[in-house]
Amino acid sequence: MIETLEKRKAEGRETGTDRRSAAVTGSPLGIVTKNSSPYQFVPFTDTGEAVPIEQQRDGSLRLVKLPEQARAERWALKSVVNKLLPKSRTAKCMVYRQPMAGYGLAPIQVHVTCEHQKAFYTGLMACGSIWNCPICAAKVSERRRTELQDAMSAAERLGWQAHFVTLTVPHGIGDDLKQIKLLQQKALSRMSSGKNSIKSQLLRNGITQHGYVRAYEITHGQNGFHPHFHIILFTSGCSSAQIQRLYAPAWQKACISVGLPKPSDKHGCTVQDGSEAAVYASKWGIEDEMTKANQKQSKRKGITPWGLLRAVLDENNPEYPPEYAAKLFQVYSACMKGARQLHWSVGLRNALALAPELTDEQLAEKITDEDAIHFATIPFEQWKIFSKIKIQANILTIAEAAHKTGANYFYEILNGYFERNKPTDNGKGPPMGGKASGVGGR
Repeated sequence: MIETLEKRKAEGRETGTDRRSAAVTGSPLGIVTKNSSPYQFVPFTDTGEAVPIEQQRDGSLRLVKLPEQARAERWALKSVVNKLLPKSRTAKCMVYRQPMAGYGLAPIQVHVTCEHQKAFYTGLMACGSIWNCPICAAKVSERRRTELQDAMSAAERLGWQAHFVTLTVPHGIGDDLKQIKLLQQKALSRMSSGKNSIKSQLLRNGITQHGYVRAYEITHGQNGFHPHFHIILFTSGCSSAQIQRLYAPAWQKACISVGLPKPSDKHGCTVQDGSEAAVYASKWGIEDEMTKANQKQSKRKGITPWGLLRAVLDENNPEYPPEYAAKLFQVYSACMKGARQLHWSVGLRNALALAPELTDEQLAEKITDEDAIHFATIPFEQWKIFSKIKIQANILTIAEAAHKTGANYFYEILNGYFERNKPTDNGKGPPMGGKASGVGGR
């Protein structure tokens, strides 16, 4: 039986998990804000603990992560990347202070948003890599999701039709990922140019193409890496079945012309109607959903890039031992270096009255809640210790729990971490002094 936290609290039966969840969110048990997921909690009879679940459209239940759990996982996966790619910009991300022109290095600060009461850091370098960095990817993908939602809404107001197109090619365990990616891009270019381009074919059939948004995704499975395109295509005057009939042979012809295997009639090109495109846009940015490329959970046996990092971290995936998973992630990372997450066709953003596009790095550094308040400042000597013992996510969770009552409790905990873990003068160097300091608060 599913019970709400409010009911268990009223009957005096709340669990330790219930109390910890309430402490983190700073909200009474059982209260769900307008911005929260509709969680309910199901107790595990063996342990007495409770787990958050979410009801799906078909009535089934799905386990979900609490926001603080998802954040902790992102930071844990980031620590794996730091080891796998030690010379990358991502290894410096959220570790070193950000340079400030004319002012040296920025102070490391914790801010809390006024609308959602979520804590975040400022003053740290952000790599903006949606392929390598679980922390930046979460920020960028969420903000791209908002752009896609705005695009879908604007297209609907204009009376346009949206189609969700997926393009794949046959692949094998020994395929070179960089070569496949290069050839796929060439095939797409062939299909998009010339008098027999897909746009020209649409026009000859009375179909107007207004533009498209394209994403590139990679998973890995029993047949090796599986790179593929997702496209949200905006048109007028046609059905998705018509798009399928034109796109499928055009994609096959383009692939063959550049030396790729012929895509299958069944799986090479699939086109779904606007409802699937809308689902794609609305779910982008939600943890573990199929449309957030690096969070995507393969329906068949396989694994995502973030899944490879989990395999390295947990060391419990029999199909992907840590060393194998690590090498695969390094291959994937090298292949995707410099690639864009989304590509908007020329003129589409203007036609939909969207703001100019920002780079991934700009989105990663952008503060979306301009009313966020400064909660605390963390001295860099302390930050080095906190990074070493990997409590960066914990600090944000503590800040969210403490921001309503003031920063003293927050400082006490951080100074306790620092005192227990700072170096001593026993041959490892002198102790590093200094205590966390804050300005203001609520």
